Amino acid sequence: MTTTRTLSRPIHLQWWWAAALLLAMSVVEYVFFVRSRSGQWADQAAFNVFVELWPRAQWPNFLHEFLDQLPLLCGIISAVFLLYRVVRDRSFLRASLAVVAVAAALITTQVFKHWILDRPDFNFGTTQNSLPSGHTTAAAAAMGLMYVIAPPRLRPVVQPLAWGFTATTGLATLICGWHRPSDIAVGMMVAAFWLVLSVALLQRHQPLGSAETITTWSRTTGLVSLALWAAVILLSFLLPHPHIQKIPQLLQVTYGVLGVVHILAGSLVAALCLRSVVLGPRRS
Repeated sequence: MTTTRTLSRPIHLQWWWAAALLLAMSVVEYVFFVRSRSGQWADQAAFNVFVELWPRAQWPNFLHEFLDQLPLLCGIISAVFLLYRVVRDRSFLRASLAVVAVAAALITTQVFKHWILDRPDFNFGTTQNSLPSGHTTAAAAAMGLMYVIAPPRLRPVVQPLAWGFTATTGLATLICGWHRPSDIAVGMMVAAFWLVLSVALLQRHQPLGSAETITTWSRTTGLVSLALWAAVILLSFLLPHPHIQKIPQLLQVTYGVLGVVHILAGSLVAALCLRSVVLGPRRS
């Protein structure tokens, strides 16, 4: 007996689970790392590692220049891939949905950061809310758009490049002292959330490619990344929380490592959620 795969009757539930997971993770990030005392302390401690200990040399200056040019670079990348898709398809549907998703992500970030979310004052640092990170949202949205627009044969190459660019941007904003780890992780999740919704709608009318062979690496990587993200939260709660200005060096380095793991794990979960929707869920 042979099994035939078709593009008919996809199991759409997987798409909505991806969006629900990203939304739930964003809420947990805000509630724990911004609203709770222990979470905000851990987030600030990871931030302080790079503000206080990273050498003030040419490398940070390079990162500042990279971040200053990031909005322009993201705009150019998005425009090139949008033009490619419009010319190739002679249709504005895919490009339009991608643009709407990117715009929604950028607007959501600015509205929530400046007008909706607030940061309680636990006397750990600035009380100004900085979640989500606008630079990280822009990078993640542009790279996600590039992945969505790319032809199926190029996606295995585009995806790691897009993830690498986004993760590098997030780490750069932490190293330069622009954002805390939670700001960066939520910025990636906001971009992925809106792209997941737009691609889910698109898949019903214009499938993004033929059915893919089922593999386990992405699911395994996603589960490991989700476990690491949860471990960061648990350790941030359980590890000691001395005075924010008197943290022992070993503990300070530990929180710095947790901050890096936080960003990388969150970026992987966001990227793989989008991948699951672009490739399409398992089909009957």
